[in-house]
Amino acid sequence: MDCTERRQKGKVCGYGFETGKEKTKDLVFLTELIETGKIKAVIDRCYPLGQIAEAHRYVEQGHKKGNVVITVA
Repeated sequence: MDCTERRQKGKVCGYGFETGKEKTKDLVFLTELIETGKIKAVIDRCYPLGQIAEAHRYVEQGHKKGNVVITVA
């Protein structure tokens, strides 16, 4: 895994070329963490696809407290 430090934003990691088995192993591990409640997605707001410009403006304000989700349906 190739991780680089980013100023004030944490780390950016890239996995490069992984085999299918490695990806499956990672997904199983993440699934276990989610199912046991050790990690949890924090969703701030949801916007329909038609309001993507408004969602982008909200994110740019810098006050979001979690993820902003765009729903496509």
